[in-house]
Amino acid sequence: MQISPISGINFERRLKRREEAEYSDVLNQGRNVCIGENSIGKKNILIVPASSLPNKTGVGSLDSPQSRDFFDFARKYWGIDEIQILPVGQYPEYKGQYPFYSGTSLDLGSQVINIDKYVPKEDFDEIVKQNAVKDRVNFSNVVGRNSAQEKVLKKLFESGKYQNELEAFKLENRQRLEPKALYQALGELNNSFDYKNWNDTDKNLYDRSVVSEKEFNARLEEVKKLKNSEMDFYYFKQYLAEDSLKKAHQELNKKGLKLDGDMLCGFSRDEVWSHPKAFIPDTQIGWSLPALDLHSKEGQELLREKVRFFAQRYDGIRIDASWTYANQPQINDGKLIKRVDYEDKILKIIDDEFKKVKGSNYDSKNIMHEFAANIDDFNIFNGFELKPYLKDRVKIYTSDYLSDDWGTNKSFLERGWDKNGFILGARNHDSGKIQVSDVQVKTLSEILKIPPEKLENPKEFTKAKLAEPMSAKYNMIYFADALNINKQFQGNSDKTLNYTTLIPLDYQDKYFSSLTNGEGYNPMDALEKSFKAKGLDKTEPELYKKIVKFRNILEKPETITGKLAKIGLSIAAAGLMLYGCLKCHKKSSLKNSYL
Repeated sequence: MQISPISGINFERRLKRREEAEYSDVLNQGRNVCIGENSIGKKNILIVPASSLPNKTGVGSLDSPQSRDFFDFARKYWGIDEIQILPVGQYPEYKGQYPFYSGTSLDLGSQVINIDKYVPKEDFDEIVKQNAVKDRVNFSNVVGRNSAQEKVLKKLFESGKYQNELEAFKLENRQRLEPKALYQALGELNNSFDYKNWNDTDKNLYDRSVVSEKEFNARLEEVKKLKNSEMDFYYFKQYLAEDSLKKAHQELNKKGLKLDGDMLCGFSRDEVWSHPKAFIPDTQIGWSLPALDLHSKEGQELLREKVRFFAQRYDGIRIDASWTYANQPQINDGKLIKRVDYEDKILKIIDDEFKKVKGSNYDSKNIMHEFAANIDDFNIFNGFELKPYLKDRVKIYTSDYLSDDWGTNKSFLERGWDKNGFILGARNHDSGKIQVSDVQVKTLSEILKIPPEKLENPKEFTKAKLAEPMSAKYNMIYFADALNINKQFQGNSDKTLNYTTLIPLDYQDKYFSSLTNGEGYNPMDALEKSFKAKGLDKTEPELYKKIVKFRNILEKPETITGKLAKIGLSIAAAGLMLYGCLKCHKKSSLKNSYL
């Protein structure tokens, strides 16, 4: 007989079931007191790329069992009520990478498909088996044209399952998706997925000044005859992705969590190709992204279509590089040609389309604008006052550039900003690693009343930086900060690691271990620091005691008594197993003696 070693024992202290309700209540009350009002309108947002969620296939899915457990964990321990994911369009491969922000704006990538809900277990297990990379997101196993997941999807498609649903989906979404299906088919026929390398007819297929409606229809029918199956396979993947996102959204809402989408500011090649009059020729807004012609009817309509696409699928939307819609840079051949100041003309288009979709559920606070930009790119002030059209819009900021007059809840309120007008967090996906700086040590020391020499310790500095946004009515926590993964998400020196930070399957063990090592994000530690800084430990002594109690529960290892109890239980369990095995062995011996 082989007895397994005692496993599953850890000495980090976690919440017991009987403590969970009180912990949640203390966290909620503490946040209200820090904000300065008993408000149900606060936001506590978790920023997490869906692809980074814990998974077995290589790429995370919003509605997998692993993701559901993670969201339950985030809600329980961090008080999360809103999930903001990164863009989920198609990710094109570029030199072995799958970059997010050159993805599509008007469809979904196959990484969104919660594959285990649609295929037999043996097919799902094959995808898992082919996932050779375990320590980071492995897009090539799920997104690539010859990936393990793509092969399983092809098999499912050829089986004819979901055929009726697919036909109905095609009818409903043909206008939006047909140009994309056609682009992929033409890419194969022209041996290039860059339309600039195609023949003149295909290159200008949607430009009616070059290709007539009759010529367009003839070419469309010709391509369908040659590539009908390939085009239908694209529609099929879109159907599954839409179905997966819809179900994931519903499940999150059932948990009391809102889901926010990231409306990236760019457009993909196929979107530029199929809307030639909507863009300024040979012009970018930066990051090699095409410049919408926002003076044109076509450009404004394409923006409206993009807003509708996101508003229909999410509770709220993050407007990526929103300042480019207010003050658009126009770059040609790498040189800035001019800036076009639209004030709030284009932002009102975004508001208008969002409101049309949401109807009676419309809330302007669910449109969140990334206005974080260099002052040379976008000046948000008239003198020392916010520009009028920015005051009531929710602005997203990090404390990457924290100083005595910027990047903190205190500094924004002192500038006269409405506490309902900005979201604040320590970092986001654009940020570098958290590093100690003299300016930030000085600022955090003054705000949190912590001696500067203590904050020179990287662990203490990080905890202080994560604590400071706790007093903001709308705050956000980046998943890597919450889990003590101090990595740069994009812009790594090792380009192959861009966008591939992964939440490991054993994230809970790693999280609690980091807390006992004096690292990581403990919301109760953040509250304790904020309470002491504001003198709330004196005015709210009972609540403060509870905050300290729960901070200690999460940060301090199990007592020696608790450790011995766990070991004792495990030894007792092993003893029972041994006793049972010996009884079975005795019976077996007796039985054999009669044979």
